[in-house]
Order: sequence, then C-alpha cells, then structure tokens
Amino acid sequence: MTLMEPIKPVATAGITCTVADLRRAVNAAAFVVERRNTIPVLGCLRIEPLNDKLRIESTNLDSWLMVDCPATCIEGKPFVIDARLLLALLTGAERDDSVSITLDGNVVTLRIGPAVARVQLLCPASDWPTAPSTKGMSWVSIPEAALARMIGRVRWAISTEETRYYLNGIYMHGREGRLAVTATDGHRLALYHSDIEYKLPDLIFPRYSVAALCNLMTDGGNQLLRIGGSADPVRMQISGDGWSLTVKCIDGAYPDYTRVIPDRGTMRGYAVINRALLRRFPNTRRMHLLRDALKFDLDKRVANLNSVGLGIDVEIPIEADGDFAIGFNEGYVREVARIFDTVRIEASTARDAALILTEDPDLTVVVMPMRV
Repeated sequence: MTLMEPIKPVATAGITCTVADLRRAVNAAAFVVERRNTIPVLGCLRIEPLNDKLRIESTNLDSWLMVDCPATCIEGKPFVIDARLLLALLTGAERDDSVSITLDGNVVTLRIGPAVARVQLLCPASDWPTAPSTKGMSWVSIPEAALARMIGRVRWAISTEETRYYLNGIYMHGREGRLAVTATDGHRLALYHSDIEYKLPDLIFPRYSVAALCNLMTDGGNQLLRIGGSADPVRMQISGDGWSLTVKCIDGAYPDYTRVIPDRGTMRGYAVINRALLRRFPNTRRMHLLRDALKFDLDKRVANLNSVGLGIDVEIPIEADGDFAIGFNEGYVREVARIFDTVRIEASTARDAALILTEDPDLTVVVMPMRV
C-alpha cells in the first residue's frame, strides 16, 4: 500500500477507541517530547496495541512516560508515529467521534469521525530505545492528592539557572523519616514537610519532569501512587492509574538549605499582604526588564513601589509592625501571593532572610531581601 493509492474502506479495524480517550493519552505522552530532536524517533510516540488498551510511550532519553488509553484491539503490531502530527489530527475532532487505526506495512490509516488520514511511518518500531530497568529500586506508596499538593507548594521556587544544575529540580528527601520536598534558586526557598513515611534515597527530581508529573496527576485525586527510587543509577519512577513516569534524576549534591532558614524567635517585624493589595501596584516587570523592589516600611505601615526606570512612586497602607524597612523582588512577592493569597512576611533586620507564612503550617518559605 502506498500513499498514492485511493482510500479503500476497511472491513475490520485493528484498533478502535474514542477521540476523547486518545487525545487525553496523546496529550499526556507528548509532554516529554522535545520540539527539536537530532534523533528523529525521539519526536515520535510508540503505540502498542494490547488486549483492552493502547500503550502510548514517549521519551527524551532522560524521561520515559507510558500512558494507557482504553481501546478495543483485535490485532495490530507496535508502531511509531510523529507526536505533533498525531496531535494535529486529533485537535479538531469532536470528543465523541470514534477513532479506528489500521496498520498496513509502513502506512497507518486513521479514521477519525468522518475524516480519513493515511500517514506514512518514517521510523520503524525497532528504532525505539529500550526503557531503563527498575531493578534495585526501593518502593513506597504516597496518596496522589498529598504529592500533588506538596509539589504545587514548592515548584515555583525551582531554579532555571543552568550553571547551578543541582538546583534545577525538587529535592525529594527524608527528614526525620518523613517525606520533605524543597526547591530553591538561591534567592527564595520553599520547603514542605509532610507526615508521610519515606524510606527512599534522597533524589533531585528535574524541573522538566516536574511539569510532566503535574500534568499527569489530578488535583484531589484519591489513588495511591507507587514511587520507586535508586541512588545508583540516580533514577525515580512514579506510577499512577494508567500511567508511569521514569526519570533520570539530577546527579549532584543538594546544598544544606537548613542553614538559611531563620529562627522565627528572632523576628522583630512583620507585614501582611494579599493578592488584592498587590493588584493595586502596577506590574513593572511587564513594562521593563528591571527588577524593582517592593519596599515595606514597617514603622510607617506602608508598602512602596518606586521604579526609577518608569518614573513612578506608589504607596499603599498595610498591616505591619516594626522599626525598620525591608524590600523584596517585586516578582517574588507577587508569585507567592498569587499562589497563597494572604501571606505574612516576618523579618529580623533589613539585611537578613525573611520568612513568609501562609495558611499551610507544613510549608516554610524563605526570601532574601533586596537593597532599598
């Protein structure tokens, strides 16, 4: 069969599923596919028909993602298809449309509702790289809702600076036998300490895999996730209902973050802010690339934004107490308030690290001040 032949009706499709199920699975699997690849097969998805589902795999050689899609599979062999092409074919289809897939040599025919597409497969299934082994991993089970909450509370502080590569992820580690997750970029730090028993090796889960994991987890999900980890090689696997993510973790030593967490007993001043108050300040980062400081004068009980570059000075009264003034990166303050709404900033001096307290007692946030 070639692409130049007319489309013929297919009596029996090897694979049948719905657009909604296939689109969900393909979207999830394509999350780890990089846009630019020097190896053509890494821009593809591997699709394997099983008895009652399709197993869709993707990889960038650092992350390996497997997602199951409910399907009726009469027959069929594994094949590899371009991820962006398959997504494009599914994007405009109706959710309730049916999808039938038939493989004939190196041409796959997809019937999506009334549309019929024939795609020539450019990479053979034999080119697909072998997934890493989970042999030697230790395993624990963690509630999905708990892990999603922990990661959502700290991921905003992950560093994007490539020179300090060991900060480009979330540090998942045991603290007093319980799971703790930490992220920092050297200017801000977020630590979440849970009561979940954790006996795996301390590992740094990379930033790009954090995004893929958050895309897989459901807010408020009630399933148990199975998590495995090994220190040699540094690898972690997280498995949920119908999906599995295996990740090569960052091979490096995470710094001793406990040294920068201030003692709350030494605090001499505080300020309370919220999302609504910050909206009254112009977002100067959208107008120029400079980092303006948001100054809190605890004695006068006002918050002040002074941008020399834009020639503006805005002052708003706040709830505060203290005898000094302290300033922080405006973007950092906005980001914390966007996630947690009302927060309380406590500081001991204008030069030392400050604590940011939220409604969550298990979360510790530390922010370094700016000179104002």
